Amino acid sequence: MIRFSFVVIAALALTEGFFQVKWTDSSQGAISIRAAGIEAELAECLESSREAKIRFEMRMCRKRSSWFDSCATSRSEHHSIGFDAVTESYRVVSDRHDDEADPVAVGFSTRAEAVKAAAFVKDVSLPFLARDEEGLLDHSRAYIQARAVVVCKGSVNRTVAQLSQILTLGIVNVVESDSGWQDFVVRQGNSEVVKGGS
Repeated sequence: MIRFSFVVIAALALTEGFFQVKWTDSSQGAISIRAAGIEAELAECLESSREAKIRFEMRMCRKRSSWFDSCATSRSEHHSIGFDAVTESYRVVSDRHDDEADPVAVGFSTRAEAVKAAAFVKDVSLPFLARDEEGLLDHSRAYIQARAVVVCKGSVNRTVAQLSQILTLGIVNVVESDSGWQDFVVRQGNSEVVKGGS
């Protein structure tokens, strides 16, 4: 296996703590992302026994000096979390697209455990993010972008939500909340941990 020596550091102080990115293991070939910034929103959604859906999007990019940055097509992982009244437990279903693996469903006895699991993406390999684009993995100006989109099902009638979005010309979107893309700079180094924050 190719050994990577990247250090990923969150670029913006405003986003400190929203995403926590760490190396999966000492080979530094894969990362795990925890979206701590959405945990309170997920817990609030589940307070009313609603279902929450989370879409994580991740991609590898490189900065270009006189043109827009070049990014590989984003990868996505979808999580859903809901309460099962029959078993009185929470169920988290995770599905990473384009990985040829089946979705994984896990049960949790407490809401807090389920929320933590739903806000976590594990073992995302850097070649998977780069989509095997030649030179992107070891480019000196490479960085990773991540974002999380949360939809709380049942919180607002879909027709009302779409109407409010149309009336405000897309400024207000009550159907979902979006963290927006957050950058993590990729630099040569020997750190074992990918640090969130600046």
